[in-house]
Amino acid sequence: TRFGVLQIMDEIKNKFVGKWKLDRSERFEDFLRECGVNFFVRKMAGMASPVSEISVKEDDKVHISMVTSFMTQEDCFKLGEEFEKDMRGNKMVGKPSVVDGKIIIEYTPTDPSIKPQKVTREVINGELVQTMEIGDVTCKRFMKRMDSEV
Repeated sequence: TRFGVLQIMDEIKNKFVGKWKLDRSERFEDFLRECGVNFFVRKMAGMASPVSEISVKEDDKVHISMVTSFMTQEDCFKLGEEFEKDMRGNKMVGKPSVVDGKIIIEYTPTDPSIKPQKVTREVINGELVQTMEIGDVTCKRFMKRMDSEV
């Protein structure tokens, strides 16, 4: 229902909207290796300190960007509506949802030889926890809020 969507959008605005800076990661290089990322890029990505910005646009589109010194990744979507994304040259279809206060995006590759991925974002004890899953590898990235915007 429209009322349910408004409640979920309010929850996203209150919990997630703002800028977040990476504090620490668990198994990030393992995740990148499982994605097929080469050694050099894995090392650069591992040393980067990305900033993630989450916002909600006027048409209820959620915008999530991840910016490092050498690349920017962006997702822009309406909850429940699939969207296309290019991940390191691989075409993916993202299916976003909110479950139990978590933003979940399941990415299905158009090429069946590429593994699907799942990214879950939740706020725990004031930190944005991004859990990324591919194959049997689960990576967690912990981010701290950079500003007090709500």
